[in-house]
Amino acid sequence: MSKTKLQRIQFRVFELMEPGLGNDRASRAVDIFLIFVILTALVATVMESVEPLAVAYGSYFHRFEQFCVALFSLEYLLRLWTSPVKLPGASPARSRLRYILSFYGLIDLVAILPFYFSFLVPGLDLRILRLVRVLRILKISHYNSALQDLWSAIYDERKSFISAIYIFSIALFLCSTLAYFAESSAQPDKFSSIPQAMWWGIITLTTVGYGDVSPVTLLGKIIGVATALLGVCTVALLTGIVANSFSSQMARKRAIFEAAILRALEDGTVSSEEKDVINRMRDEFNLTREHADAIFAKALQEHRSRQLEHDHTVVPHPDESSTP
Repeated sequence: MSKTKLQRIQFRVFELMEPGLGNDRASRAVDIFLIFVILTALVATVMESVEPLAVAYGSYFHRFEQFCVALFSLEYLLRLWTSPVKLPGASPARSRLRYILSFYGLIDLVAILPFYFSFLVPGLDLRILRLVRVLRILKISHYNSALQDLWSAIYDERKSFISAIYIFSIALFLCSTLAYFAESSAQPDKFSSIPQAMWWGIITLTTVGYGDVSPVTLLGKIIGVATALLGVCTVALLTGIVANSFSSQMARKRAIFEAAILRALEDGTVSSEEKDVINRMRDEFNLTREHADAIFAKALQEHRSRQLEHDHTVVPHPDESSTP
């Protein structure tokens, strides 16, 4: 097999392993199949924890787990093999190492490790194996950018997040200390120290309020009210930061998508290659078809308006513009 043909096969396998974008139906079919297997494996892991079901259908669960491990192992090897396609400027060894150490590479590896560990360590606690197998749900991140969007939102607003966490830390320390001095005499078992009082401070500031620890003195109740109000403000601040960052991300995606459409309309027509690029970009940005159509209509209207302005602009000839 020639090197060029092998590279074409490698590139096609890479397209099949990556989320299906545009009109690539084969890649979409692979995505749907892998997502179905991941979800079914999670359901099987949950059902296997029910003892009567584990006793009655243990062999079926084991065979299905073998099938999942074989499939996920093949997927991991194919992603490892095709990783140089994603980083054409780097060497194949470096590209594969970056995949192995990446978030998605580690998740793909965790999805298959428990099965092999069960052979290497026969006495390993089954509950630990099930816990690790449940992490397979993170494999769906290959086909959904929710976690990546969340991380990008936190990273883009990292300075605001650090400020909010700093405020939260100050509130936690001060409120826990005040609660300790107010409640240590009345409840020495629950407020025996400042670190123990911090449990009450955390559940109050986060507005969880389990109720297992609560002030009983008048001063303690006043401190509790102040702590609850600070908690509401802090949670609202963090929520606002995340919401604002997500809104900014969506605005940037819309601007990039609209710019791509305007570039495609520069020559007056949109070719099939440009349509495929636009469709891929729409899928990559998780835009609905209605949303994308609205952006396209707006971009088309702007393009036509610019074209009309250009057509109605008369550029005088140098001889005609000179005064007699």
